[in-house]
Amino acid sequence: MKKRKLRKGVWVVLGILIVLLAAVGGSLYFLKPKEQEEPKSEIPVVEQEETPKVESANLTIVGDLLFEQPFYNFLDSGGNGKDYFQNVEPIFQQDDMTIGNMEVVIGTDDMEMSGVGYSFCAPESIGNLVSSIDLDVLSTANNHTYDRGLKGIQSTINYFKKNTDILTVGTYLDEDLQKDKIKEINGITFGFLSYTYGTNVRIPVSERQYVGLYREPGVTTVTEEYKKKLQDEVSALQKKVDVVIVMMHWGKEFTYTPSDEQIEMAHLLNKAGADIIIGNHSHSIEPIGWIGTDHVSLVYYSLGNFVSADNNITRTSEEFNNAYQFGLLSTLQILKEDDKISINHVTAEPIINYYDKNFSNFELIPLTSYDEEKAATHNRYAKNFTKEYVSATFEKVVSEEFRNEKHNGN
Repeated sequence: MKKRKLRKGVWVVLGILIVLLAAVGGSLYFLKPKEQEEPKSEIPVVEQEETPKVESANLTIVGDLLFEQPFYNFLDSGGNGKDYFQNVEPIFQQDDMTIGNMEVVIGTDDMEMSGVGYSFCAPESIGNLVSSIDLDVLSTANNHTYDRGLKGIQSTINYFKKNTDILTVGTYLDEDLQKDKIKEINGITFGFLSYTYGTNVRIPVSERQYVGLYREPGVTTVTEEYKKKLQDEVSALQKKVDVVIVMMHWGKEFTYTPSDEQIEMAHLLNKAGADIIIGNHSHSIEPIGWIGTDHVSLVYYSLGNFVSADNNITRTSEEFNNAYQFGLLSTLQILKEDDKISINHVTAEPIINYYDKNFSNFELIPLTSYDEEKAATHNRYAKNFTKEYVSATFEKVVSEEFRNEKHNGN
């Protein structure tokens, strides 16, 4: 009996000890200091500057495309029209946009075709040739616009609209009267307007809305009404696009100097928001320059002839018969950086309109490629149309800033 009681007492004591040890162990756990968390290192956030968004477009600008009878005769005798453009077409292919002035109507079969008598209407084959050389924008507002009346305006627009991607500016169909002429190139929007001083064939009042006019037909000064019209149209377009290009058929024929009217209109267009002003009509080259202070515009007062084929214009001198045989091809870059536009790398080069003494082998040749041997075979070489004459005229009229590097010897 005593043995049994002793064992029971031992188990009671052991149980008490276990309870005490557990209690002490638990208290020791709670008394144990907590491990300190390592402080988190804060990495400074560096704000990276956003890379400016830069977009660019390379443009080529040429003068009048004036197709005349000797060129048609060359084609009719088996001449190749594509060969005529072979030296300049690669320039058009490499740029982003090429702009020129279409000085002849593209007619239909029921119209009289003509390349003489200052009444010009070209067959569709000329339209095919023009559309094959990578032109993008053509002004159709000039003094020959109405040579075949409203029907000629319509046939010209319809030809380019139905057969090409070329944008025509300056003459309009009913459905185009309220539409802006806009092209987007590489993220840059270009808006176009084109105007002429008038037309050789008088436009009736009822049809004047179809032609971009900057002055009243038959009136030799620009009225305040027309000035306001141009300002309003340029300003309205400027709000919708990045770059406004205005093409002007203005001034006097056969001169190297812009008229007072050209200078006045250029400044008016500049103040209205035009970025580039492209002039034509003189059939001779005129200066290139920058105008404006708050807003700066690039002005080509006249690029002269790009295409032509008359070797003896009786109403002018030998000097300007020679000037008729070449025009300027200009290249430039439009840069858009953070929505700001700049015009850069503006250069120009004379393009010789070559044809031989037999009015054959037509070819457009840059001055830098026009060697003395070739020059000696030009139709007007004996009348002082030499390489030296072209180079000297270019240097006299166009400031060094705009002459291409090859011509400057750089």
